[in-house]
Amino acid sequence: MVSKLLAAWLCVLVLVAPALAEEEPKRVLFVGNSFSFYSNGIHNHFANLLRAEGAWQVGENRVRLLTLSGGHIHETGRLLNSYLSSGDDNWHAVVLQGHSNEPIDEKKSARFEKAMELMIKELRKRDIQPLLLMTWGYQNEPSMSRKLQAAYERVGKRHDALVVPVGVAFAAAAKQHPDINLFVKDVRGAADEQLLYRRDIKHPSMAGTYLAACVMYASLYQRSPEGNLFTADLDADTALALQRLSWQVVADYFALPTTAQE
Repeated sequence: MVSKLLAAWLCVLVLVAPALAEEEPKRVLFVGNSFSFYSNGIHNHFANLLRAEGAWQVGENRVRLLTLSGGHIHETGRLLNSYLSSGDDNWHAVVLQGHSNEPIDEKKSARFEKAMELMIKELRKRDIQPLLLMTWGYQNEPSMSRKLQAAYERVGKRHDALVVPVGVAFAAAAKQHPDINLFVKDVRGAADEQLLYRRDIKHPSMAGTYLAACVMYASLYQRSPEGNLFTADLDADTALALQRLSWQVVADYFALPTTAQE
């Protein structure tokens, strides 16, 4: 049962969320940075969810990850254009994931939106569906979540592109399951034989990447991952909680009928 707090968070989203995926993509390229490649990569988790339910078809399904550490979307956009121009452009969908703060930084946001526009147009020229991976707020800056959500939805609405609500799921998990740590701390250095950590806690733990993959799966295929045998070696209770949460968020975000999970 979705909590009242989560329901309040989600109640306005169905009014602004873009359309669902045009069809179930079997060939998906993920483009991003460390947010996508941490903890064995969202692409591997996503593919393993499909394999575990017997939905993976050899020769039909394919996933790949194209990333640049610390990359902003205009940088990964150049990387993507070069890659597609090399001839490997037989993709049904490409997932676009920006730098953690560029959509909401006043010095970066305009460039973010322009770069997204150019990438979306280029992908559609190639008959590839663009998907926007909404990122999450830092663990120690939860107020980022709403701002990031608004920024990704603004781009998605403007260009009629599907927004995958990963950031919404992270925010919901922080409230519903505070015992599940979705983040890992980054080391800044050491002093007196003790590690010093960076102030911003933003990169996904194994649980964080698993949740992101579950949200991607639920968004693209409009069914719940609950009960999926792939758990990314998380304990059974944690994996099940994240599976359920991902479906709660996606079903409410897109106003999906309950039959979508059957």
